[in-house]
Amino acid sequence: MASTIKHPKGHQFPAPPPNPPPPAGATTLFERLGGRPGVSRLIKWFYARVRFEPDLEAIFNAHIPKWSEHLETLVDFWCTQVGGPATYRSGMGRHFKLQLGAEHFATWLRVWEENCRDLLQEREAAEMIALAHSIADDLQRMISRRAQAA
Repeated sequence: MASTIKHPKGHQFPAPPPNPPPPAGATTLFERLGGRPGVSRLIKWFYARVRFEPDLEAIFNAHIPKWSEHLETLVDFWCTQVGGPATYRSGMGRHFKLQLGAEHFATWLRVWEENCRDLLQEREAAEMIALAHSIADDLQRMISRRAQAA
């Protein structure tokens, strides 16, 4: 685990302790992450870092007017993805207008991997990293198909 988290703007923060080991009897990834509070912690730390990455900052600034609301939507999305309550009701179509390229996905995934390794137990980090790569691959394919159809 890192002792500090380096922010893209040059700041360093003490790294939070990793999530505790999953409770006995936890079977779904959602449960092993600590339910909504565990997912929320992961997402909030991640976006505190990734939204200031130089190649992503302008995109986030242009499209996210209220971070508190957006973070709740993101937590809903990830809770649904990991086997929690299906509260996310939107699709991925909003990403089509952002003109995302491979470099944007690479940055997002790099920070996601760092964040997961910093905050999660090894098994859960590996699963969340694999899930994010799968989602990113699907989204990139959707964006590519849409661009080819235009």
